[in-house]
Amino acid sequence: MDQMLENMKNFKASATSGQFTVSPAAGEDLLRVIRMLREWLTGGNQRTLDQKPMLGGSYGARAMAPFVQQVASDQQGFLTQLTRLSDVLSDAESGVRQAMANYRQNEHAVAGTFRK
Repeated sequence: MDQMLENMKNFKASATSGQFTVSPAAGEDLLRVIRMLREWLTGGNQRTLDQKPMLGGSYGARAMAPFVQQVASDQQGFLTQLTRLSDVLSDAESGVRQAMANYRQNEHAVAGTFRK
């Protein structure tokens, strides 16, 4: 997740410096996916993952249930990483919006050359 956070910060910085553009249609598609993921993250759907799973009454099931719960919710756990994903999504959204603005600026600049 650390690498993903770093990559999104670089993505956002590249867009801010004008290194790439994204067309409005592609940008809207990307933003729609980001919004859908953000809605899922804030919807509480993943909270069931931090509950102790019902694996049965065998010795193995009783031994594994707390471990499965810990894997979901400890510092390196799945739920912890999902929470960090919201930071990635914020940078991704900012980068896409900036890249769309870059596209509009480039289109405007190119269109201006044909008017003269």
